[in-house]
Amino acid sequence: MKVLVTIDDLGMAEGVNIAAEILLPRDVVHCLSIMATGPELPRAAELARNYDVAVSVHLNCVQPPFLIEDGFPVSHSAWFRKGRRYAEKVRNEWRSQIEKVLSAGLEVTRLDSHQHIHNAAGLREVILDLAVEYGIGAVRGAVMPERMQNPSCFILDSLGRKLVRSAVRRGISTPDIMLGFSRSGNVSRDYLERIDRSIEGDGVAELVMHPATTPVWASTQTDELELMRSEWFAEWLKKHS
Repeated sequence: MKVLVTIDDLGMAEGVNIAAEILLPRDVVHCLSIMATGPELPRAAELARNYDVAVSVHLNCVQPPFLIEDGFPVSHSAWFRKGRRYAEKVRNEWRSQIEKVLSAGLEVTRLDSHQHIHNAAGLREVILDLAVEYGIGAVRGAVMPERMQNPSCFILDSLGRKLVRSAVRRGISTPDIMLGFSRSGNVSRDYLERIDRSIEGDGVAELVMHPATTPVWASTQTDELELMRSEWFAEWLKKHS
């Protein structure tokens, strides 16, 4: 399988942007997922303009501040139980976030979301509607080879498969599988060596990474950065290019 590497959370914090700045010249990053609500958005947009990488909007309604809406659930699990209740508010907020990234002079070709909540019932329809509205051809789907590893993986994978089926009907592409969820912010060489057995054959796998020069939400984000800077990681990617 071909592996495409995405760095999530661009614009969330300076340490994330600096990590991307370190890695982009090494040609080990294919996509920057940019958070329109992040305080470091201007620098994130500048990086995206300066390098030949795809741009995704990292749609956010779980970590304030937001652009135009408020009153969203604090609990992550609530989104997967009650997402439909908030669908129209989410649509308004996410539309404004897409517009903000576009207004930074970027060409957006993909959509995903912070903490993967766009896979939830009600919200997957919102993200696909917005993709069609803005002519964006790809959306991340949370289909995972490690779906049986724990209940969170199983639930998210089940929702992701529903999103993929809906995306196909609308002519929107998705990666065949998504890597990294079970080790979010803590992807290691050991994880990638073990996952190799699950990504043989044809198709595209999206590896979602969260490197940072200083920890933002996980102490191991600096370890992810060091992994991505290593010669081993570059050689591993070559095997999956």
